[in-house]
Amino acid sequence: MPVKPRGASWQAAVSHKGTRIRKDFPTKLEAEIWEAETKAALLSGKEVNPVKASKPAITLQQLFELVAETRWKGTKGEKTALINGQDVVNILGPSRAAKSLCYEDSLTIKKTVIARKRADATINRKLAAFSVLVKEALKLGELDKPFDIGLIKERNTRVRFYEDSEIEAMLKWCDEMCEDELRDYIVVSLDTGFRQGEVLKITKRDAELEDLWTYDTKAGDKRDVPLTARAREVLLRRAKPLNDPDAKLFTQKPAWYREHWKSMQSDLKMVDDHNYVPHVLRHTFVTNMLLHTDIRTVQELAGHKRIETTMRYAKTSAERKRLAIKRMSDYQGAEIGG
Repeated sequence: MPVKPRGASWQAAVSHKGTRIRKDFPTKLEAEIWEAETKAALLSGKEVNPVKASKPAITLQQLFELVAETRWKGTKGEKTALINGQDVVNILGPSRAAKSLCYEDSLTIKKTVIARKRADATINRKLAAFSVLVKEALKLGELDKPFDIGLIKERNTRVRFYEDSEIEAMLKWCDEMCEDELRDYIVVSLDTGFRQGEVLKITKRDAELEDLWTYDTKAGDKRDVPLTARAREVLLRRAKPLNDPDAKLFTQKPAWYREHWKSMQSDLKMVDDHNYVPHVLRHTFVTNMLLHTDIRTVQELAGHKRIETTMRYAKTSAERKRLAIKRMSDYQGAEIGG
């Protein structure tokens, strides 16, 4: 019987006097050598002990599918974990034997993702997914010992937020281009700090409440944000013509907002700014709030689980710091004058 592939390994089989002897090998050449030597031994009358067929090697794709089903399925971060895990598999090769994983693979992942010009945090998410695959391979006995994954130290980069002049330019463009839907989306995002998915889930029922509530899928709990006068005006105006309390106030698909945002970005000559994206509206909300209240309150409004996340937004521009000091001085002046 010829040598044949079996998963990520090669299987050789020899039949003799009603007994079939099988054995798996990592390479085709090793399987062929064993087959030839075993046949020669049998023909010369030597006894060959039957070899129990070894367990087929698990491929990296099979390992990923096992982890996806047993470790990531049903978790809050399932979607992201699956994307990063499959990307790691594609980078290293789906048909790779899980038992061949090694430290050099973490370097390959780093080099590949860095070449895509992705952020440090993105690289670490890929490496974190790879770490889970390695740990599972160890538990299955595919790997003999663990090895260092080597997460990279993330650089302390400045958080991008929109200056008042940039926001003014956005709203002016929307008015001139009759982009009412995009304008309302920008205002609500700026004044609530909601993520895009949260904004698009707002219903007529939500708009009629005292505060705006949302289920924060990232933090895993609910949070409420009091509404500014202009945000309330937008929501009540959009809710007024609707009859169904569960009707969505923003009905366009995410792709629609991306396309219209890109048109605005192009017209405002901001195409070279790769951080000029809708999510920065949320960054701007947090940054603005830090000028008016304490960091713990901002943490709750933003729905950040860790205070360290909120603290990243405190590193704002010199202009904003001067503004904060000026407001404090104005307040002290008013107190003294009173």
